[in-house]
Amino acid sequence: MSKEELADILIEALEVFLNHILYVRDLYPAQIFKKRRFYNAPVYVSIFPPLNAYIHNVLRTARELQQRGELQCVVLQFYHDEIHLNECYSIDIQQLETTADGEMMCDDKLLIDFEEQLRCSLYKLAERLKPLDKLPKVAKFKITLNTTQEAFIHLSHNSNYQDFPWLCDGIKPERSKRDIALLPLTHLNNIGLKVNLEIF
Repeated sequence: MSKEELADILIEALEVFLNHILYVRDLYPAQIFKKRRFYNAPVYVSIFPPLNAYIHNVLRTARELQQRGELQCVVLQFYHDEIHLNECYSIDIQQLETTADGEMMCDDKLLIDFEEQLRCSLYKLAERLKPLDKLPKVAKFKITLNTTQEAFIHLSHNSNYQDFPWLCDGIKPERSKRDIALLPLTHLNNIGLKVNLEIF
C-alpha cells in the first residue's frame, strides 16, 4: 500500500470519527447530520457547509502532514471558554514502517480487518459516550493537530494554507492534582490509528 493510499484511508477514518463524535455529543442539532454507510457501518456525517469546510481544511492539512510522516496526533476538544476544557478526544497517529520500495507495511491489503475494527470502534464509541452528561449550551469545539515545530513553520510559510492559517496552541488544559488516566477507546492497528478519550 502506498503512502498516498494509506493517507487517504486514514483521513477518511479521521473524518468519520470526528463527525461521529460531534453527532453523538449533540453539539449541533441532529438535523444537520445525514446517515450514510461507511465500510458497512452506519455513520452520521455533517451536511452543514460551514462545519464541513472547517473539517475539510483541517483534514487537508492533516493529510499533508501524514504523507510527510509529521502528523503525531489529532485532538478534538470541547470547551466553554479557552481555558476550561470539557472533553478531549485524542487520536494518536502511529507511522507505519515502509518497505525498500517505499510501500507501507500493511498486512490487511483488502482492508477486511480494518473494516471490522472500524465498525466495532464506532459502536464502542457511541456506547461509551451515551452516559456522559450533556455538554454546556455554550460549548464550542476545535480540532488541533500535533506535529513538529519544523512542520508548523513549513505550514505557516506555505501559500496553499494562507486562506486557512494555523496557530500554535499554547493553552494547556487545567488539571487537578490527581493523575488523569487515559482510556484507550479503540485502536485500528493496521492503519496506525489509536483513539483515546480524556474527560475533565
